Amino acid sequence: MQCLRNIIQQVHQQNCKNSLVSVSVVHRRGLAISICAECRGCHYKSTPMELSNTIKKPRGPGAGVLNEMILLPVMKSEMGMADVSLVLSCLNIKPPSDSLMQKKMNLMSDKATIVNEDEMCNNQHYVSRILTLSGKDNSTDVQFDTSFSCRPQGGAEKAKQSFAPLIEHNTSKKFVLAASISSKFCKKKACTHDNCSKTLATDKSISSTERSSLHTNLNSVLKRHVLNIRSVTTDASSQVAKAPRDYNTENKTNMKHYHCVIHKLRTFEKKIRNINLNSKLKAGQNKTMFLKSLASGIRTRARMELTNLKSIRSNEAEFIERSTKALENIVPCFADSHVACSKQSTVCQHHLVHYGKYSVKHLPYGQHLTLSKDDQTTLKDAIMNTFNTETLRSVKELYSTNQCESMHSTIFNYAPKFTCWTRNFSGLCHSATHSRTLGRGRDTLILARTVGINVKKNSKMYMHLNRIDQKCQYHSRRKKSQAYKQSRYFLRKRVSNRPLLQESLYSCEPSTSSQDHSYGITY
Repeated sequence: MQCLRNIIQQVHQQNCKNSLVSVSVVHRRGLAISICAECRGCHYKSTPMELSNTIKKPRGPGAGVLNEMILLPVMKSEMGMADVSLVLSCLNIKPPSDSLMQKKMNLMSDKATIVNEDEMCNNQHYVSRILTLSGKDNSTDVQFDTSFSCRPQGGAEKAKQSFAPLIEHNTSKKFVLAASISSKFCKKKACTHDNCSKTLATDKSISSTERSSLHTNLNSVLKRHVLNIRSVTTDASSQVAKAPRDYNTENKTNMKHYHCVIHKLRTFEKKIRNINLNSKLKAGQNKTMFLKSLASGIRTRARMELTNLKSIRSNEAEFIERSTKALENIVPCFADSHVACSKQSTVCQHHLVHYGKYSVKHLPYGQHLTLSKDDQTTLKDAIMNTFNTETLRSVKELYSTNQCESMHSTIFNYAPKFTCWTRNFSGLCHSATHSRTLGRGRDTLILARTVGINVKKNSKMYMHLNRIDQKCQYHSRRKKSQAYKQSRYFLRKRVSNRPLLQESLYSCEPSTSSQDHSYGITY
């Protein structure tokens, strides 16, 4: 508005009687344009004026602020540079060239990487401060997991990039302390790959980055001398097992290596569902649904037993001993033999049967097991082989890698597979990590100011970004409420019971709708 006001003022100062003023574009640099006014009556021509603010550069003229602002949604959302061009074209605005947007995107990605690395250092200081105030030593427990751009498949590796965060366990914030990013992409024709986007050799396997990424993350935390790593929790992958041992040997530490209890329970449930039972089921009972319900019930019972024993048994030896007895008692308890439940189980409520508080709804078809002795022995052996002494020692803290998997979901929402992934994958990952730590609105403001954009507090951009953070905080508090957890439980239960409610109460056969509408087509 000030620019237009200045142009009108300059034209009126000429006192032309036959003024015919026309406005034309003098320079166009992406979305940043400069205009001038020319009077056909007196042939006066105003000085060129910029319609938008500029950002000072070390060399050359200032850059248009709109060219920087238009790429912020690319860093902070699922949009790509092709989407930006499409949106501007639909608004009848000439979009910036692809080369200009790619150049700006590269610079912004480098800025986002620097900002997030500083923030991860601040996270380490924050966790250290919390541990000090709580009277504990300066050692933290962390979790680690790796995600790939394409899911690993047998016989081939389609993935070319990987992301591996290191997240702490000790605070409710679950901050990211370090992150390692690997990529095989480099668009430069003649490049030595010393300082470019390619961090992994072409002939190396992408799955090997899981071990090297863990080693890199642990060393990055150690070099800052802010925190010590007491334990690391992984998904029990064979690629990771060697990294903690090498770290302890190199640095002469005693860091413990735990396995994710959720992954163990998931594998345990699959193992139960694949057991072949020889007992004959009752009329109307489906064997597949019987094993599915039984595996889910045993998994839930094992999780509850381990959780309760962890809260009351702090000693490792006592925890392993009590857990072994509790897991051995699961199958007899499901078979309506509650002789040892009072001493070995912390979950069974058979002693409350006279008060009407004992239920068997969690068992297959709502009935106690009527399996043969051989089948009961098979189930018990499967339970004890999965949760032997070594396994119980590796999951005794009941840590999981859920926060890492949630972080992976955030990464691949913020960094979809667009053309900018080749060069800017690292920057997008760091940008998503920073947004996860501070919130998308506040993080966008920090990145904008780092680039050089002056965002005023009374601007629409500032107010909308604050509104985004307020909405996220509201939904975060809502999801922690008891009412939300109950509604989510019943909705998930309704979805899981769809096979039971399809044609009859206990039917799990596939739907015949495809055959009903086949129109005589045979396959």
